[in-house]
Amino acid sequence: MKPGTIYPSALQQKVLSQETPGGVSVALSIVIPSVIRPSKPFEVRIAVLDDNGYPSLECNSGVEVALPEQAAIHITFRQGIPAVGCLKGIQLSNEGVFRLSASSDRLQAHSNPTLCTSENVPGIYWGDPHVHTILSNCHADKCRSLNFCFTAARHLTALDWVAAADHVSNGRCDFSKWKEQRTVANLYDDPPGFVTLPAYEASLKGGSGGDNNVYMSRFPDMFIDEYEDGTIKTLCSKLAGKLQPDEFFAVPHHTTRTGKHGEISDEIYPGPDAMPVIEIHSKWGTSEYRGNPNPLKKIHDGPSYATNLLDRGMKLGFIAGTDSHATMPSGDGDEPNHIDRLPGLTAVRCNELTRQSVFEAIRHRQCYAASLERIVMHGSIAGHAFGEELQFADLTTPPRIDVLVAAKSDIARIELVRNGKTIRTVTPHSWNTRLTYEDKEDLSKLKIKSHHLNSFIYYYVRVTCESGAQAWSSPVWIHD
Repeated sequence: MKPGTIYPSALQQKVLSQETPGGVSVALSIVIPSVIRPSKPFEVRIAVLDDNGYPSLECNSGVEVALPEQAAIHITFRQGIPAVGCLKGIQLSNEGVFRLSASSDRLQAHSNPTLCTSENVPGIYWGDPHVHTILSNCHADKCRSLNFCFTAARHLTALDWVAAADHVSNGRCDFSKWKEQRTVANLYDDPPGFVTLPAYEASLKGGSGGDNNVYMSRFPDMFIDEYEDGTIKTLCSKLAGKLQPDEFFAVPHHTTRTGKHGEISDEIYPGPDAMPVIEIHSKWGTSEYRGNPNPLKKIHDGPSYATNLLDRGMKLGFIAGTDSHATMPSGDGDEPNHIDRLPGLTAVRCNELTRQSVFEAIRHRQCYAASLERIVMHGSIAGHAFGEELQFADLTTPPRIDVLVAAKSDIARIELVRNGKTIRTVTPHSWNTRLTYEDKEDLSKLKIKSHHLNSFIYYYVRVTCESGAQAWSSPVWIHD
């Protein structure tokens, strides 16, 4: 397959230029798959951006992409047309971890990293599970249409999947809006090229679960909203009247927000199947642990951080999204002033890109969270992939942690977290490295007791890059 160039269709270009008329070129974006196979063709997504992250309409030049041990390839853009395109049929023959570089006039950029391997490992597919459109009726001066959400996700920010999780509470949705969301999301669902995940945001009161997104494998006839008197548990119970238990789950987000906090008591906890993950980061900030460097601006006083819930035996994987109210999936955009942190992203690990596989990967915690960059995290703890669990009885040697990490920028540190506390830190100051460690502590003395998970310990890995980007693996649990 010879390399070739494709551009968004005339309609897609019209959507981008009408809703985000981009200005002068100030940055390059180059995106490649996070996992590729030797000598198997893949795509390189290119965009020239203005200072808000919108596609420039002022670009009238070419972009050169350098390839390892191959001739450079080029893509050209024309003034007045959104500077977004794709190079198809690109191949790498050698195994390893690679970045590509691109240049155009004075602009230069590295791609996200890719793991080129012949091993039978799942793909890593990137998405934004938390985008608001004009249907949310929230910051209507900033939000854009569903058409823009799905077009920008696929062609501008080069995501594999996205969820338009629009508000339904406080009368912000009705049957007509729900029908519109369902119809447009299904129209743009185009596996294996691009996936739209059915979703919506249901707001609950502080102490009742706070703000939650509901994710589904298919759209029901109507949403469930429990804003006035319900909890996350009653929300899930009523959803079970419309969908099968394995067709939906709820995800609390910015759980440390004052007034809308997700301090989830045992009485309202719906269980690990109905609440398998937590959104640990968004453009509101990070809710990993109290004292983290990127907190929300107004913080609830109670124990509502991710580590607080994990310490109580709640099995929660990690995802991240933007919570964009400028309808900019995984990107910058002209957001309201209080939504000003790094954009969040979620990586799912699965063998194919379909709506069902993305949904199942998150439901089974085969996912991890990141901000700003598509950071590759590939590894295991005690022989188990992140997000899995095992029993103490199956441990015959000290748990071994082995993780490959690669980023677009240099990695400042990689931290191994056990039971909410960092037990190992490495500072590679390079863009790719590997952490290996054996935890030889007496784990019997470190067990946390919980009626949700009996006695247990948990591990996860946190990555911080010199750009400020971060990533959090889903935990691995060891329990009785």
